[in-house]
Amino acid sequence: MPSSDRSRVTSSADDDKARTTSPAGHGRRGALRAAGGLVLATAHLPALARVLASTAANPPPTPRMTDGPFYPVAFDRNPTTSLIVGPLLAQARPLRLQGRVVDRAGRPIADARVEIWQCDAAQHYRHPADDAGSAVDKGFAGFGWQQGGADGRYAFDTIQPVAYPGRTPHIHVKVKRDGRALLSSQVFMPDQEALNRADFLWRHLGREQQPLALATLQSNDDRPVAHFDIVVG
Repeated sequence: MPSSDRSRVTSSADDDKARTTSPAGHGRRGALRAAGGLVLATAHLPALARVLASTAANPPPTPRMTDGPFYPVAFDRNPTTSLIVGPLLAQARPLRLQGRVVDRAGRPIADARVEIWQCDAAQHYRHPADDAGSAVDKGFAGFGWQQGGADGRYAFDTIQPVAYPGRTPHIHVKVKRDGRALLSSQVFMPDQEALNRADFLWRHLGREQQPLALATLQSNDDRPVAHFDIVVG
C-alpha cells in the first residue's frame, strides 16, 4: 500500500484515524482526517482479573472511550438480537457477545439500551463515510441495539472483530438510559495481545484500565462466547 495512502494517528480522541484507504477509497480517508483465527484464552490473566473484579462488591468502572467517526447514523427502530442477517464472507467467524450492565455497586441497571457497532470481516463499517460500495459483507448488519431487562443482561450474535490498519480487533459499545448516554467504550479481545499492544487507544488506557476493557472468551457448541460486563460509574 503506498505510504501516501496511510492516515497518521495524531490524537487518542480520533478513534479510527489510523485506518488507511485500501479498497475503501478516498471518502473514508477524508472522513478519518476530518473526524480526527480466534484462539480461545479463558485463562488469560488480565481477562481473569477483570472477571474477578466484576464480581466484587464495588466493581471498577468500564473505561470511557471515544465513539470514533463511524457511530451509526440511524439505528433500526426494532431491537436486534443478531447482526448476522445472511451468509457471511468466508473469512467471517460468528461470535456471541454477552454480559450485564451494572452500576459501581454491582447492581443491574434495568432497561438500559445497549448499542454495538463494528467493522465487517472485510474491514468496512456501515457508515456513509466508509464508502466501501459492493465490498461490504452483505450478510452482516454492522450495528444493532437491545433493551436490557431487569437483570441488566444483554446478548448479541455478531462476528469476531477483525483488525484493520492502525487498529486492533474491537467492538464499540454504548449504553443509554431514558435517552441519555451513560457510557461509550470499546471491547478488546484477550487473544490479540500483539495487536493490542500496537493499538494507540489500547496503550492510552494504561495498565490499570486495560484489563477492564477486555472481554473473556469461552468455547461453545457452535461459536465462541465473549463475555463483557459493562460497569457504569
